Amino acid sequence: IKLNDIVTETYSNSAGYKLYIELKSHVSQGSPVELSFLGSTPPSSSFLNSSFGSMIEEFGLERFKALIKPVDISSSQATMLRH
Repeated sequence: IKLNDIVTETYSNSAGYKLYIELKSHVSQGSPVELSFLGSTPPSSSFLNSSFGSMIEEFGLERFKALIKPVDISSSQATMLRH
């Protein structure tokens, strides 16, 4: 899945929630998701809290890490994802 196909920006809670809904629909089918960050800006903490944070709360960190695979990430995007 390409992040840019789901949201046009990566700084708001509403965009993060939109990503959460998309990821949840794929994960609910039991299939792991590769999420490409190619061409997107570094995500804000608000965006990540509403997307990845919500997924982690719902599924737990270990299951999240098994199901969601960020790919095509820059060093600045990787830094934000680690936090």
